[in-house]
Parts: sequence; structure tokens; C-alpha cells
Amino acid sequence: MRRGTRGVCFSAARSVFFFLFTPRAGGTSVSGPDSGDRAVDVALKLAEELFGFGSSGATPGWVRDRVRRYLEHQSYKSGFTMNEVARELIKDKAAVERIVTSLRVGETRFYRDGAQWEAIERHLEKLFPADVELQVLSAGCSTGEEAYTMGMLLTAARRRFRVLGVDRSAEAIAVAREATYGREAARDIPPAWVERFCDEQNGRLRVGLLVRNAVEFEEYDLVKRVPQGPFHLILFKNVLLYLTPQAGEQVATRLANELEDGGVLFSAASEVLRLRSMGLETVRLTPSVTAFRPAKRRP
Repeated sequence: MRRGTRGVCFSAARSVFFFLFTPRAGGTSVSGPDSGDRAVDVALKLAEELFGFGSSGATPGWVRDRVRRYLEHQSYKSGFTMNEVARELIKDKAAVERIVTSLRVGETRFYRDGAQWEAIERHLEKLFPADVELQVLSAGCSTGEEAYTMGMLLTAARRRFRVLGVDRSAEAIAVAREATYGREAARDIPPAWVERFCDEQNGRLRVGLLVRNAVEFEEYDLVKRVPQGPFHLILFKNVLLYLTPQAGEQVATRLANELEDGGVLFSAASEVLRLRSMGLETVRLTPSVTAFRPAKRRP
């Protein structure tokens, strides 16, 4: 990042700049002892304004720590202070996007949350007749393991289907399309599925064509728009963590409204309470697995 970098100028960035970098009553300014925290605040505020990322004053500590490390690294490379690096972010939307992308990269693996996959497998025919071709969305698919897990499950169940995985990270989508992973990512897949649906290449596993041909990936920023349905199943897991309450509710509601009649949306177990608070209708599949549908419209 260079002092003369030219980027996109936008009103939200100006408001962030004047709010965070002008002296406060009592003389506190950006150069004070809390200036590192103030630089982090700049980055987070821009991430919220531009990409809907954040949690409106309740940002998890790990998020602040990771942003601080990014700013410290850029400060070390450029020779500028953290506050000067933060000022450059105001003119450099792409740099803010890189921060957001790095924050959204979390753990992902095949067959994560096994109880949920088992519940889907057990209730699939009750939810959708065997002759229905299922349309599935993996919203926030990261590097594709979740989408391919669904593909394996539906292939094993002898269902006709299409799975669409979407993520805002171009790098993650490229990995998903390649469909090649280390063995560690596949440690929880049922062994029969590994044998049937994966090929070994140079010590790594590649999802086979039988599944791969029914799964596709696209870049999508869910805060701006959601894929058009209708979908029978939507997987929306570990995404709300990264969105402000307002942005999260808007995305979840829009996704739920793209469900086919009788369709269901699954979240991570840790996000169930948050989705309930949005007024979505709950569908209890097992004591530990809850899915969601749009709230019933009153006549």
C-alpha cells in the first residue's frame, strides 16, 4: 500500500474519516494512546459500510485481533503508522475487500456437523417425494466442501439434483471448482462415500465426476443479492457471524423467501437462536437439528 495510491472515493468513507480521525471533546485524537484501536475501528467501519461485514459495536475479539495484525503487517511493509495505513483504506476499496475476505476464511471440511447431514439423509424422502429433482443452494460455500458433501449425500440417496455453491471470494470459488483437497479435509466423510465418490491424485482427493457434474459454483455477494430460486434446500451456515444484525437479517430473510414450498433452510447450530429471533418458522427434524422456513403470512 503506497501513500499515493488512488482508489475509489465514496461518501461513506469520508464520513468514517471525519468521525474517527477528528479530535474529540477533551482533546483525544487519532495520535493518542488508543490510536491502534482507532485504526482498527476505521477498517471495521469501512468493512461494514461497504460490504455489510461487522456486528455493530459487538465485534468479536478475534476479528479485531486479525484486523490489527493486517494493519500492523501493512505498517511494517510500508514504513507508515497504522493510522496512515488506515487512512489509505479510505481511498482503497480493494484493500478493504481483502481484509473482509481474510476474515471470512474459516475452517471448512466435508461432512462438517455430522448430525445435521444424518438428519437430512433420514428425512429427505419425508420432505421431498422421490420423483422431485432437488435444487440446492450452499450460500457462503467457501472452498466447496459443503456443496460437494450435499452432492455425495444426494447421489447416495439416488436423487436427481443440482447444487449451486456461492461465495463472494473469487479465490475460494476457484478452489471449489478445482475440487481437489487434502486428505485431512475429508476425514469425516463416510468411508463408503470416499471410495465411491472420490479419486486419489498425488496423495490428495478429488471429487469424482459423478458428483462434480451436478455441482456448480458462482461468485455472489449475498449482502447485495441472493441467487434466485426456488430451492428445496438451502445451507446457510457460519455466515451470520460475519454480518451486522441488519445485514444478516436481510440476507437470511431473502434466502428463506427463495425456498420452494415445503423447502427448508439450515444454519449452523450456533446460529439457530439468531434465526429464530428473525421470525422464521422452525422445523424440528431431530432434538438437535432445526431447520427454517419463511414466516407464515397472515391472511
